[in-house]
Amino acid sequence: MPIEKPIIPTFSLHERDRRWRLVRAEMKQAGLDALIALPNQGHWDQFGADIRYLTEIGGFQTEVAAVFPVEGEVTAVVRGANEIEWWGLAQEWVNDLRPSRRSYGEPVIERLKELRSERVGVIALAGLVRAPEGVVPWGTYEKIRQALPNVQFVNATDLMQEVRSVKSVEEIAFIESAAAIISSALDVLIAHSRPGVTENQLIAEMLREIVRQGGEPITMLLFGTGGPEVPWAQRVVTTRALKPGDLINTEVEAKYAGYIAQALQPISLGPPAEELQKIFATTKVIFDKMLKLLKPGLSFGEVVAFYQDQVKTAGYEPDGALMHGRGLGEDAPMLWGARRDFPEVNAKLKAGHVFILKPAAKQGEMRDSIRAGDTVVIEANGARRLGKRELTFRVV
Repeated sequence: MPIEKPIIPTFSLHERDRRWRLVRAEMKQAGLDALIALPNQGHWDQFGADIRYLTEIGGFQTEVAAVFPVEGEVTAVVRGANEIEWWGLAQEWVNDLRPSRRSYGEPVIERLKELRSERVGVIALAGLVRAPEGVVPWGTYEKIRQALPNVQFVNATDLMQEVRSVKSVEEIAFIESAAAIISSALDVLIAHSRPGVTENQLIAEMLREIVRQGGEPITMLLFGTGGPEVPWAQRVVTTRALKPGDLINTEVEAKYAGYIAQALQPISLGPPAEELQKIFATTKVIFDKMLKLLKPGLSFGEVVAFYQDQVKTAGYEPDGALMHGRGLGEDAPMLWGARRDFPEVNAKLKAGHVFILKPAAKQGEMRDSIRAGDTVVIEANGARRLGKRELTFRVV
């Protein structure tokens, strides 16, 4: 009896060939015979972004490693025979699927020996956007190094970050699908937000809608409720019941085939304080101005300086992550709103960069800001929102 093929969103072979060509060109320039990437499902699966980018295998807390040679067949290592069969049906990019039996070092060592690799790049060894110390499992890496004492291992994180930062037409379409999913989930959140409903009930309704719309359940939903001060949007789901006058502060994402869109939707149960309404209105004005400003060739330093000047002119203080890359996860670059001396200050925006744009405006000792935010793509003639919902401070 034939086995039914799993139906999950996948990219074209043309997209695979585009990625592999770009990565291999960078490998040749760096003098690398192969890249290795080792399993890490942390940060809502985002630490596995590079493996999924190269193989289409990942997400859903899937444990997977990869060996990516500068020439020859790409190898993916999954847990066992069941996952080899499933991922062999679910994607067409990689045919060499090998079992780990929960020990990923041996199949990686075997493949590097087959390739006779002498200089190998280690992805995520150090320097990720959200993990500067790296996310490579130490025991597995040490096993590989000790088994291959004549191989030179070097950090290849920057190589992958640079290639992944510029998205293709296919990638942008997937992020736009994710933006539509998160919009539906936010509509559900608004519909269920009322006194007596608990935080975990709201999160459950959002997750249900995300999965119902074709998204992935392992996704970031930062969420906080309370008042009168703006509550932190954080990752722990509580059973706190909403009260009249509460604020709901969100920073939420949805994934489509692993590709992430992020949006912010502040909510107030009853009329919010006038000052908070003014703060949100200020961030909405700045968001709209920045959407017109952003274009290829503009330096990151110029972007941050414009934002800071706008916030200060409005009588507030800059703060937080102004823009950071969105895609499969730990996507560069990151622009911090309160700094002008960050290392990438002279780097330029490129067509194909995708960001969450979320200008904050704080005052005094505020813990967090009520702000407008949405996912945007940089195109040849400027920036475009990928979300379609109106940016509002919703009162229910």
